[in-house]
Amino acid sequence: MRRWVPWLVDLPLVVAFVALVHRLLVTVGPRLSYPFDLEWMEGGMLVHALRVSQGLPLYTEPSADWIPYLYPPLYPWLLGGLGLVTGVDYTVGRLVSLVGVGLACLALVAALRREGGGVGLGLGAAALFLSTYEDSGTFFDLVRADGLLVALLGGALVLVRRGWLATGGLLLVLAFLAKHNAAAFGLPMLGWLWWARGRGPALRFAAWSVLPALLVVGLLQWRSDGLFLVYLLEVPARHPFVLERFFPGAPRELVMAMPAAVALLPLAPLLARLPTARPGGEEARQGAVYWAANAALAVVLCMVMRGHHGGFLNVLVPGHWVLALAAGLAALALRRAFPHPAVALLTSLLLAGQAWQARWEVGPQQPTPADVLAGEELVARLRTIEGEVLMPHAPWYPVLAGKAPSFPLIALWDVDHGGRLSPFAARVDDAIAARRWAAIILPDGKLGHGLAEHYQVGETLRYTGRAFYPKTGWPVRPRLVYVPKP
Repeated sequence: MRRWVPWLVDLPLVVAFVALVHRLLVTVGPRLSYPFDLEWMEGGMLVHALRVSQGLPLYTEPSADWIPYLYPPLYPWLLGGLGLVTGVDYTVGRLVSLVGVGLACLALVAALRREGGGVGLGLGAAALFLSTYEDSGTFFDLVRADGLLVALLGGALVLVRRGWLATGGLLLVLAFLAKHNAAAFGLPMLGWLWWARGRGPALRFAAWSVLPALLVVGLLQWRSDGLFLVYLLEVPARHPFVLERFFPGAPRELVMAMPAAVALLPLAPLLARLPTARPGGEEARQGAVYWAANAALAVVLCMVMRGHHGGFLNVLVPGHWVLALAAGLAALALRRAFPHPAVALLTSLLLAGQAWQARWEVGPQQPTPADVLAGEELVARLRTIEGEVLMPHAPWYPVLAGKAPSFPLIALWDVDHGGRLSPFAARVDDAIAARRWAAIILPDGKLGHGLAEHYQVGETLRYTGRAFYPKTGWPVRPRLVYVPKP
């Protein structure tokens, strides 16, 4: 019977993980094939993927035809490549994100196993991570890069800890190409390798991470005529910073996503010093330093990105991942300090209870028949318009009606903040002044750029109740149809 005790005490963690996976699948089932925006920037990411599939560049001078997001190109590259086979659509993008979240859960299990926690604690950490679905803005299954990022970053962290330096370094490069702030994790990885493994492994990791990254950046700079780093670094540097979201906002949001589990974290270093603790020697101490350094960096990056103007809850996803891992490691420290089945069961119940308590409501996250009907009616209305349509809040909807895509509004806002690309925004003013579009469809009249001088409201779209609002992010829906003034 004694051999079954570890499995029995971890049973609550396994049950919690299965329950959270089931809840996630039930939630995302109707969302995967929903043919409209669940979040207002999804359509813009599809336009990026469409350009990739058509062989068009992403990083160009801003124009009335195209302005890119301030993100690296991996996610659009992947969607665009898949789109050559399946066509570019919401379902493909959401599936990529969801698969990424699944791989991030596997990385948590692998990380806990590497530190001696076993599969049970790993599944408990994965359950905690999945429980942050709503705390992360429900971005796990959106056409955004966050699911892909956490898979690549989590994989890189685990592989470097295991000593697979070449593969880990290349995964970190891919994580950087998903979201460029992932590059910062190379610093604690490199420093830890130098400290724990010596100069040779550290230089080997640098050769497989820093050098490929520099090569890719150089190629992107060359192909974009030097605009790649302008979009990634110079343009965001001119954006405002919201100090309240940086602190105390982001730390509070991270803690409140799993407060009971986070409460364990201060105990871990204290418990490791007890005479009864069996930490596993120097290797376990090195593991603790490795994960503590990377977790601290993840929290700081979440704070910075949340404070950045426009930083939404999705920037907390890497922070939720490392906190879930840290909670599992803290539970492991408690078990080692007090090696009794009752203590192990207590930690299981604590983590499983936290994961289940933090579960989300399914209904509010799912599109309704009214949403689908409103979208179909909108697309049908777009098809009746003779000429091109500008919809910067929902740039993919014209594509659904057989028209050219729009530039994403937030991309225009990004370059409007000043800098070397700001003068190019005048091209949008010129196009509006020339009455280039047969219709401009907006949620309100705040576009600027000469709209009021050259266009007037010709029609107001009507909806039933809350139909056709996005399920997360900025709650905007097409409402005002502007037509050229006589």
